[in-house]
Amino acid sequence: MSDLLYNEESIPSIVKYAQRLENKTIDEVNFEQSSYKGVASPTKDYVVEGKKTKGSFGQYLETEYFGKEADNKSQPDFPAAKLELKSSPLKTLSNFEVKVKERLVLNHFTFNDLDKEVFDTSHFRLKNENLLLVFYHYNKDRDYGKMKVQLADLWQCLKEDEVQIRADWQTIYNKVHDGKAHEISEGDTLYLGACTKGATKDTNWQVQPHSYIKAQGRAFCFKLGYINHIYQILIQRKEHRQILETRILSENETFIEKVNSIFAPYIGKSAEEICKMRNENFNPADRSRYANISRRIMGFNKNLTNLYEFNAADIQFKTIRVEPNGKCKESMSFKNVNYCEIVEEEWEDSYFYNAITSKFIIVLFKRDKIQEEYYLDKVIDWQVPVKDYHFFEGVWTDTKNKVAAGDYEHFMKISDNPASHIRPKGKNNDDLMYTPQGTMEKKKCFWINQSYIQEKILNPIYKI
Repeated sequence: MSDLLYNEESIPSIVKYAQRLENKTIDEVNFEQSSYKGVASPTKDYVVEGKKTKGSFGQYLETEYFGKEADNKSQPDFPAAKLELKSSPLKTLSNFEVKVKERLVLNHFTFNDLDKEVFDTSHFRLKNENLLLVFYHYNKDRDYGKMKVQLADLWQCLKEDEVQIRADWQTIYNKVHDGKAHEISEGDTLYLGACTKGATKDTNWQVQPHSYIKAQGRAFCFKLGYINHIYQILIQRKEHRQILETRILSENETFIEKVNSIFAPYIGKSAEEICKMRNENFNPADRSRYANISRRIMGFNKNLTNLYEFNAADIQFKTIRVEPNGKCKESMSFKNVNYCEIVEEEWEDSYFYNAITSKFIIVLFKRDKIQEEYYLDKVIDWQVPVKDYHFFEGVWTDTKNKVAAGDYEHFMKISDNPASHIRPKGKNNDDLMYTPQGTMEKKKCFWINQSYIQEKILNPIYKI
């Protein structure tokens, strides 16, 4: 386009122009505006700072709709308005629910440069404080100009979530400053992550300050749980729906400090005593009573959907029962595998990757004698060590391959992998799920092995 149809210095003008795309494609709107330039193929090459790179929806949006040249400059895409343009693909699940397909990569950084920064003047803040987010329906068989946009809107992460974004950035900075860039994990943080992603991730190794150990290059990103939460909030606001979520975090304490303060009055109390303190019925026949008590203390509703921070960070909230010898008897389960979805996933954008790289809040109920009731002993935050990710990836890859091949009888057993396995969690043999082959198979889910929980979580706590 030769003449821009928006004011480059005005955030409202740019956002309004982007919103012309909603429920349409880029090519449709360009045609309507009599600035149609033809259809680009998904393999169209764009020149970015003298280098050729395969085209993307984001580049097509930037060049063909906003009339800007793609670049890798450190300033925002609309520098006069201090506004960055980002696109995020959507996918439709088998139950017709629309979700964000992958985490949102923001900007790459070098460890040496990050080590010299402070948050308030950081490159991250300059680039990403004001984001124009364009959510579109991804379809691998369509050209970028023919993928329908669902939503375009402004997200100002520091106005919305400054306390946690600042804390996450500082956590990543501290790892780099302490010479531990090679130990960075997406489980370190809640909303803002430092991801390794792309075709060069296995060859992109950088020197880091304060250590002789090279570390994989990283980029800031909004973690999958957070960008999906942003999408849900923007949809609700657009439809003028009330957002029924409660924030638990304040400016004066960290997330885990807040969680601990909520549980503090009940530490050392038995399940029955806790119910009395809270004027709740105690049902010793309820097999899930410890998990249910933990959820009620935390403030969850029945569907575990009402706490802002847990939703935004996709935090895994789990309860473990500990025996007098400091051991547990059970493995830890996750959601049922969706057979139709796993065959379309990539590992780093999969549900299971997002789950095991998230923060875990774990409530430990313990008993000192076999005949006694369990009491609330501790609440801890935990994350899967980075060095163990490959165990979980192995189970996920094996499961994906077998689902694709139509083999639902030979998933990895608990004896096949030191960290994880897959087995049923369905209510009974009639609790079934559709498969890519069009058949119905018994629901199964990923589990973290009991022995792994014992070694990584309980042994260090109870000095076994």
